[in-house]
Amino acid sequence: MNHETQTATVILTPVTSNPPNEENLTFWQATPAGNITLQITNPQASSQFSVGTSYYVDFTTA
Repeated sequence: MNHETQTATVILTPVTSNPPNEENLTFWQATPAGNITLQITNPQASSQFSVGTSYYVDFTTA
C-alpha cells in the first residue's frame, strides 16, 4: 500500500501446490503462467485481498 496515494497493487498469479491437486493440474495444462495486476485506490476494496490467499477469477463478457 502506498500510503501517500492510498493505492494498493494486487498481483494474482496461477496457483500451484506441492504436490499439485487435480484442480491445479487441470488449470496448469491450459494456463501454466501469467498474472493479473490491479491498482486499487479504494481501501475497502483492497482490504478484500490477503497475501497467500487463493482466489477464483471468473471472466464474464460485458
